[in-house]
Amino acid sequence: MDINDKNILRSTELTAVLGRTEFNKLAKIRGEKDWENYRELYDDASNLKTVTNFPLQLDIELNASCNLKCPMCPISAESPKGKGKSTWFSFDLYKEIIDTGVREGLKAIKLNYINEPLIRSDLFKFIEYANNAGVLDIYLSTNGLLMDNDISLKMIKSGLTRIQISLDATSSEVYDILRPGGDFSKTIRNINSLISLKEELKSITPLIRVNFVKTETNLHQVEDFISYWKNKVDMIGIQEFINPPISSEKISGAPSRNIKKEGFKCSFPFKQLVINNEKDILPCCTFWGEYLKIGKLKSADSIKEVWNSKEMKNLRELHSHGKYYENPICKKCVESS
Repeated sequence: MDINDKNILRSTELTAVLGRTEFNKLAKIRGEKDWENYRELYDDASNLKTVTNFPLQLDIELNASCNLKCPMCPISAESPKGKGKSTWFSFDLYKEIIDTGVREGLKAIKLNYINEPLIRSDLFKFIEYANNAGVLDIYLSTNGLLMDNDISLKMIKSGLTRIQISLDATSSEVYDILRPGGDFSKTIRNINSLISLKEELKSITPLIRVNFVKTETNLHQVEDFISYWKNKVDMIGIQEFINPPISSEKISGAPSRNIKKEGFKCSFPFKQLVINNEKDILPCCTFWGEYLKIGKLKSADSIKEVWNSKEMKNLRELHSHGKYYENPICKKCVESS
């Protein structure tokens, strides 16, 4: 990992990624030409240079549930959002979306939104289906608590290309504040076990990224976090804190930017859509995305209709001119107000 890479933080995103060039490893298993084409399209969309006819990426919330109650996350708060198995995303609808998407130019999927995806024991059939259908980049974010050796082995064999593990700390004392109910030592063991298993099986995938969301509670641990993981994992994500619309409790001392972020242009509406468990189609994968509902998933074809809708075009126009603050939801997200 090259932690001196000057392009770790794009001006159109709120997360700095150390080791971004490690993505290129996936060309070896996905095909050099196909992978290069995908990354060129994704980079152009990330820089607001182009919009494809179908989103390059879809984030699909397969279940609206989590095994933790993190204070920075609204899914833990009391809300009417369904969390039982009856609300889980159906495999048949998922297959329709993947098949249609691949024909239309879908290149990547993320198998969660703000939920814990490893709660679903059938998760790996979703990964395998997308892999066999021709999706180039298949990844998910997890808190890592359920990632035992059996799960890790399934990840490697299923075709998962990347995994992002939210950790946010270098000590159990800080971790327990940010992720109450979790187990810092267990999560570290699980990550190291996945690393060892990959080495044992000589597997490139899944690329491993650990994430750190900056708050005043953990800000003093950023450098130690980078130092500990830089020679262990493929990528490190250092993310700006975004105040959630609702939360189970406020983080003590959580920083608020609450200032106009001059020139910021969000790239999310140019490259991806989110489909939550309630079949709402969102233009953004942050907490605030659910307050920017663009449409409802009626069939796989409705994704393309929403992507090319007047609402999405207006949102792109707004961000292309750096006027995110004219949309009250975007303003709250970007400025963490």
